[in-house]
Amino acid sequence: MQDDYTHKSILIKEHIVHDFTSLNLFQLEKTFDKFKDDKNNRTLSFIAYYNRTVLDKERIRFGEFKQQWAIQGMTRKFYTFFDENFDRLKEEIRKERNIRKFYETYCCTYRREGSFCSKLFHTVLPAEFPPVDNPIKKKFNLQKEEFIDSVLIIKEGYGLFIKENPELIGGIRTILSRKKFAYLRINELSDIRILDMYYWFKENRDKVS
Repeated sequence: MQDDYTHKSILIKEHIVHDFTSLNLFQLEKTFDKFKDDKNNRTLSFIAYYNRTVLDKERIRFGEFKQQWAIQGMTRKFYTFFDENFDRLKEEIRKERNIRKFYETYCCTYRREGSFCSKLFHTVLPAEFPPVDNPIKKKFNLQKEEFIDSVLIIKEGYGLFIKENPELIGGIRTILSRKKFAYLRINELSDIRILDMYYWFKENRDKVS
């Protein structure tokens, strides 16, 4: 199973390399310019929320978390549990860093909340875990994978890309260091967030804007 995970992670890494080397810096800049053109400013609203909860560590209110991350179907009973127990659960995430155990313990009570779990782990550990949803799974041909399996595969694929392609990550950081992108707070963002931000917009926003 681990060999299969590694193979799929390598394919994701190669996919990312292809995506970014097929674009020049001007094209990448234009993609990020579209953040401000997004319909109803949804992207800017989410980025402001992300900055508050991930960078500034504002306490999460899980009804708002569900709305901002566009998590469908989550019950009030489920997210109320996280509101009431967040400090304890956040400490558990930081201490154990075990998304599979956490998911099986807390995120399968009423229905399988894999996307929620990945986004919560990213919020607490933004340099270690990618937030994942179905469009991202589809992007990387992981539709048939169990959700947490896909998170771990993407996590490894992102990690391989980041380790092997510092010049590409550096090029993106250079673009996003320009004054017009100050609202992104690039110096505070993890490399995983930089990749996620690009794919999240391309797969969730750009296709429907």
